[in-house]
Amino acid sequence: MSADARGDENILSQKAALHRPDHEIPIADAADYELEGLVEAHPIYDPTNWPLYSFRYRFREYLAEFWGTFILIFFGDGVVATTVFNKSNAPSAYLSITFGWAVGLMMALYCSMGISGGHLNPAVTFANAVFGKFSWRKVPGFMLSQFLGAFVAAATLYGIFKDRFDEFDGGNRQLMGPEGTGGIWCTYAQPNNGKFFSAWSEIVNTAVLLFVIYGIGDVRMTPAKNHLPIAVGLLVFAIGNCTGWVTGYAINPARDFGPRVFSTILYGSDPFTYGGHYFWVPLFMPFIGAVLGIFFYQFFILPEPKEKKE
Repeated sequence: MSADARGDENILSQKAALHRPDHEIPIADAADYELEGLVEAHPIYDPTNWPLYSFRYRFREYLAEFWGTFILIFFGDGVVATTVFNKSNAPSAYLSITFGWAVGLMMALYCSMGISGGHLNPAVTFANAVFGKFSWRKVPGFMLSQFLGAFVAAATLYGIFKDRFDEFDGGNRQLMGPEGTGGIWCTYAQPNNGKFFSAWSEIVNTAVLLFVIYGIGDVRMTPAKNHLPIAVGLLVFAIGNCTGWVTGYAINPARDFGPRVFSTILYGSDPFTYGGHYFWVPLFMPFIGAVLGIFFYQFFILPEPKEKKE
């Protein structure tokens, strides 16, 4: 190959790199779906031949946020339902809940992080946009996907546990009390916990969440390379066990609001009026906490640039 030809090839590859999407999906070809004993796989096994491929690829980030949030809520609210209905787990119920949420988050991140960044949380999306690390153009779509994923997950879970609900409360849905099941879906502060201190809890816990996420993902520090989902899951496990009990550590508006909206089907307006309209605390306070968490990390944690260390 001549030098000119090689030069033209390099220019073409550079142009292709410039137009490569932010989160490129490694698309498998038909050969990767060959069945044992067959020489050539049928085209039906190639996902690029399935319907709406262009649409699915164009909106892949939003779809990843939807399904990632779905998985998070599916495991998270699912473990709460299990502890409510299975009283044999009562002594270790809270530990089971925090562990279930942590593992659910890990699984959700493994399914979404490589495509959308694995926000799964409107506060994370908003705060990253505030600091110029995420496009404002994508913020509405990400938030809508997250809220919808949480809502659909709650509806799916109700279908799984419907008979357990009926046996538990005799078909008379109650938000709180001995036969109350409202806490399965969304968070409520401990009785007699004031609004100010509940809001403070959500702000601080969300700030710690973002602060530490930035730390464990910072290439200038000691990043959890290839293990970020596990590290973030352990972080949420720590928050839940150490400081989250007071308010149920929503730290995620979609995690709380989506299932809360679904729960109005079961309990009427009570999920929004209970506790003096407590719902605004887990809905809005995480946004403040997320912005503060990123600000404090960038203001106080100042490692040397990676190139200087090397």
